[in-house]
Amino acid sequence: MDYPNLRHIRLFCACLRTGSLTRAADIVGVTQPAASQAISRLEDRFGTRLLERGPGHAMATPAGRVVQARSLRALDLIRTGCQRLQADSGSRGSGADARLTISHLRALQAFAQTGGFPGAARILDQSGAAVQRTARNAEAILGTSLFEADGRATRFTGAGRAVARWAGLSLKELGNATEEVQELRGKFDGLVSIGALPMARTTIVPDAIASLALTHPLARFEILEGSYEQLLSDLEMGHIDFLIGALRSRLTPTLGQEPLFDFRLAVVAGAGHPLSGKTDVSLAELASFPWVVARKGTPNRSTFDALAAKFPDGPPMQGTVETGSLTALRGILMQTDRLALLSRHQLRHELKAGFLALLNYEVPGKPLSIGITTRRNWQPTALQAEYLAAIRRVVATEAAVSAPGGSRLPPLKAAE
Repeated sequence: MDYPNLRHIRLFCACLRTGSLTRAADIVGVTQPAASQAISRLEDRFGTRLLERGPGHAMATPAGRVVQARSLRALDLIRTGCQRLQADSGSRGSGADARLTISHLRALQAFAQTGGFPGAARILDQSGAAVQRTARNAEAILGTSLFEADGRATRFTGAGRAVARWAGLSLKELGNATEEVQELRGKFDGLVSIGALPMARTTIVPDAIASLALTHPLARFEILEGSYEQLLSDLEMGHIDFLIGALRSRLTPTLGQEPLFDFRLAVVAGAGHPLSGKTDVSLAELASFPWVVARKGTPNRSTFDALAAKFPDGPPMQGTVETGSLTALRGILMQTDRLALLSRHQLRHELKAGFLALLNYEVPGKPLSIGITTRRNWQPTALQAEYLAAIRRVVATEAAVSAPGGSRLPPLKAAE
């Protein structure tokens, strides 16, 4: 994304704070002609007027108010981040927030996103040496070590990761400013970046995209998959807008959760499985077949472990397959006699086509919850807010049409 110049943003905010471009120029330390030129470049960057200027005063246009609100959030993230860094590490980077540039923030964000300078260079389309030079310059400005060597690899220190977090979030605010200015003009071509966990990515997420695309055909969507831990990190670093899937009981104070509905897992098998169609499957019968299980640490795996602990001879001795890939799991179930725990939302199409079947066994335990995880101080663009509204409509519609006997699973139940 083509981000606005941070110095121009600081000048713009100072102009609106003081009501005078002349006073703003003095605060930022530029001449009056340079200040006028900077505002003109900023307006060219956003494609619209941001200031209404008269003799001795300056006021924001509607687009200017949007840019001002997002810019203040971005500058506050940078300022408080620098202050916290100075307090925590005793760094000597006094006044660092006024010296950091977009290039510094982008280099740190790209390093965090890819885990190294070579990957960051590919994202930024620069040489590795240039990216490293920019990142090291940011390190010098901040006055504390952001990187440490681990053999041949270079990684963030704790301070570096903290800096990368607020650097990424401040860039996200500036990017959202551009999208919101476009929304004011009736052009909804922004990006919705979604972290999708297995329980939500096969039906809820794509159904909401299909719904929103009808009203906003120019909207862009990015679906990121991965482990819960990786997606949660991406959320905190500003790489994604929100996370949809099974909720967890423990979160950092910077994140919040919105439950959407509760569900229970069911035992799933290939359509021709020996237990398919039986009216009363026993625990001993489940124990006699090998399983495909979810990764450790997931709600699905915890449910399986609790179930397997009750098998007559203890947990299964036969080799299990552990995977977080629904595609791999589906292929294994269709070609073997293995069993798995899944929700009907993940297998709607396969169950309807008759490729897989639900076994008549009620899995004990508490229901699991599907919901939305966001950053607590997150302010969505109109497009992002509409996508979340589409998610809620999809869930409400599915809950309304679910029938208790239709799929041999309980219908969706709104989370309390």
